[in-house]
Amino acid sequence: MATLEKPKILIVDDLEVNLILLETVLRKEPTEIFKATSGEMALGIAKMHDFALFILDVSMPGMNGFELAEKLRNLDNNRLTPIIFITAILYDQQSVSRGYQAGAVDYLTKPYQNDILISKVRIFLRIHQQNRELQTQSKALNESLARYRKAEQTILFKYQVERATALASARFSGNFDASSSIEFMLRDLIRLCNARSAGFVMFDDKKQTLALDNGEGSGKLQVPDDAQISRMHEAFLQYSEGCRILFNTSGFDGFWFEPGSAQELASDTEPCAAIVVNTGEKPAGALLLEGCRELMGWEKPDICALGVFGTITGNAIERSMTRAALQASEAKYRSYLENAPVGILVVHSSGVIDEVNPAALRIFTAGEGSIHGMPLEQLFSHDNLAGNFPEYNGMLASGGAYAEFFTGTGKAIRIVRAESSRLPDGRFLIFCTDITTAREMEKHLIHTERMVGIGEMATGIAHEINQPLNTISFGIDNLMHALENGKADGEYIREKSRKIFEGIHRMRTIIDHVRTFSRANDDYIHARFSVNESIINALSLVSEQFSNHGITIKTVLAPDPDVSAFGNTYKIEQVILNLLSNAKDATGEKKQSVKGDYIPQIEISSEVRDSLARVHVKDNGSGIGPEHLEHITAPFYTTKEPGKGTGLGLAISYGIMKEHNGNITFSSEPGQWTCVTLELPLAGNRQTGKNEKHKK
Repeated sequence: MATLEKPKILIVDDLEVNLILLETVLRKEPTEIFKATSGEMALGIAKMHDFALFILDVSMPGMNGFELAEKLRNLDNNRLTPIIFITAILYDQQSVSRGYQAGAVDYLTKPYQNDILISKVRIFLRIHQQNRELQTQSKALNESLARYRKAEQTILFKYQVERATALASARFSGNFDASSSIEFMLRDLIRLCNARSAGFVMFDDKKQTLALDNGEGSGKLQVPDDAQISRMHEAFLQYSEGCRILFNTSGFDGFWFEPGSAQELASDTEPCAAIVVNTGEKPAGALLLEGCRELMGWEKPDICALGVFGTITGNAIERSMTRAALQASEAKYRSYLENAPVGILVVHSSGVIDEVNPAALRIFTAGEGSIHGMPLEQLFSHDNLAGNFPEYNGMLASGGAYAEFFTGTGKAIRIVRAESSRLPDGRFLIFCTDITTAREMEKHLIHTERMVGIGEMATGIAHEINQPLNTISFGIDNLMHALENGKADGEYIREKSRKIFEGIHRMRTIIDHVRTFSRANDDYIHARFSVNESIINALSLVSEQFSNHGITIKTVLAPDPDVSAFGNTYKIEQVILNLLSNAKDATGEKKQSVKGDYIPQIEISSEVRDSLARVHVKDNGSGIGPEHLEHITAPFYTTKEPGKGTGLGLAISYGIMKEHNGNITFSSEPGQWTCVTLELPLAGNRQTGKNEKHKK
């Protein structure tokens, strides 16, 4: 930050000794002091500097203090500088009154008290400093106002461009007439650029043209001849990589140049502008503006922004050119529709099915009956959703929709994947695919992966059961021994029985959990569950096994009520078990390759952040190379040795997380660590009602 200039004080007295005494009094103040021994000398100094304060002697030869004050007041740079008069003789009422009339703010007599003088000087210095600050703030405010006005103009311009762009896009949508749409767009360009006239020309052999005026009687655009059109075409080919707009200061005859080029514009020149219209990435025509002097004064980015109108026009011409071909080939494409292997429905915007292809009839009616004229909601209602689709708002959503549904009844229930797309005429095209077999296969793979995990955890589960079993066995032995020796009173029997029943309850809990976890849970209705409980249940199945492998497990769990999600707790538990299994394998690989002491560690933690329940599983194992991270959730992709992995675990985990509207992310440093993060929407943030998963 620049150092502020010290405030300046000018002291004037015809006696040098008085100046020295006064300077001595003021020396301790943070000021720069200027001295003058006459009025003429003081005026010369005052013209060169801006002063915070004048201290003037009244009685001086030649120009006295009053006259000097009046002359100082006529200087633009010191017109408002405060003046203090000091006098030893002229302190009568008339002299004091004249001093104030001359512009004084104070009138002191000699001898004066130093403290009083210093106090007054400080006050005026403080006022001067405040004035400087106000001036600085005023300058900053003016600069801010200028920036605001410029921003306001920029916003207004962008709004006008966007509005004209939106109108042009709207006019070229649907079954448009190219000539009338271009005409309307040219009129918008005339208003936007304040041009005199506008037109349109094609570069093809036909040289199609269109000319307009600004509606104020200025005359239509003079359509360029073939030679001028050819030169314009060549210019666009030359500047194909630059701005999509070129200028010409000599009508259509001169040299075409890009915005920002150093081209002089004569006062009587009417510049022209051409906006290229591309079809197939090649110049096919141009939008022309004549008398657009104001446009040349715009900044280059704003000028180049007008190229969007050429893009819109080019796209519209391409659509117009292909429309005839599309109409001519409608019969051929209809045959494709009729013979398509997937079901296709054409649905009116009101929701009534207009057309059905044979494949769709086979899916929904088994080839018998018809669904033509049926309300689409009867086929694809929220009650028939075959999964968790919280973003689903109906197949007739303007941006298209995707969902899976149950169809049929009894043993003939099928799962159909439906994807919708809005057609230009406002109707909807819905593609329907029977994915029943694929979903059954996925369920089988998920269940197989779950059973493989249980097989790998068998040792740990057996140990978990052996602990309460040993407790029961020892308890019964002790109880029988006490009964034989007559030492088993009622209290002893109750205590031993309580411990035996605790062991039985522990075994039942483990067996029930394994049985529930191992069975298919696809008919499980999504419900609120504790993420911490899923972590604890998963750890209960593997903690002993991991301990036998020398792996230390650390848990850092957030408060339980905070980390509640909505979904299938057993599937989330399966994901956590898969991540723990991968962490175990990674630490095992590192243990085999590392020389020296190495303690395998796995940390699993939970937290709530950004309205998401997050689970982190971090190990200090071998890590994952960056070349694998992008593909790690792909089916059958594995970094393990042959025979040590199917490559389905993370793919299934990824699918389960997406089913729960969650996410799974990976970060790793090869040879050091890997951290996998699960993200689930909190139960309180979930949409309810229509997004429920329905029981099959």
